[in-house]
Amino acid sequence: MSDRKKLIKATATGLLCGILTNVILMCLLALALTKAGLLPPDILGYVMAGILGAGALVGGFIAAKINRGAGLVAGAFTGCAMLCVLIPAAALRGTADLTALFFVKAAAALIGGAVGGILGIRGRS
Repeated sequence: MSDRKKLIKATATGLLCGILTNVILMCLLALALTKAGLLPPDILGYVMAGILGAGALVGGFIAAKINRGAGLVAGAFTGCAMLCVLIPAAALRGTADLTALFFVKAAAALIGGAVGGILGIRGRS
């Protein structure tokens, strides 16, 4: 298998695992909100950016483990792919606006994916 196909397969698998992690973390956040009460709306946006970063970290970690090399690239591609999937989903919902929080979420996805990729390569197989 060529390196490009292997990278695409690793990125797609990492993307699916990262989105699944996001869903699980959002469910845990919803459970915490029902128990604790409402958070201010401005804090909730940053919490969602953190959840996106955590999902990208897990996705980048898995992509690097599958790719077995180029962890930074595989993780960054996974974070970028997560962002590219979530932007049209937000646009369909009508909540895709270009604010400062969008750039925070983009940075969280890219940095989280890249760090996950590095950790995936550095960890023991």
